[in-house]
Amino acid sequence: MNYTLGILAAASLVLVFAIMVRVQYGYISQLRGQRHKTGSEQNTYYEKMTFEEEQLHYNQQGGFWPASLVASIIYKARHKKAAH
Repeated sequence: MNYTLGILAAASLVLVFAIMVRVQYGYISQLRGQRHKTGSEQNTYYEKMTFEEEQLHYNQQGGFWPASLVASIIYKARHKKAAH
């Protein structure tokens, strides 16, 4: 009984983490696409953000940093060929 509950909890955590990675990947994709469309470098892009946009970005990226890290690695791996 205890093992079943533990396995169920672990499976739930993996599922939630996978969903969070997918959300973060979409956010990173959209952010980099928008930055590419404006033609600005990363620092310039963030400097032009309003205070509200900065706070939204911080909350989006900071709250889920493990999922954001994994999503960033996946994004870089998928788009490595496009950069070269």
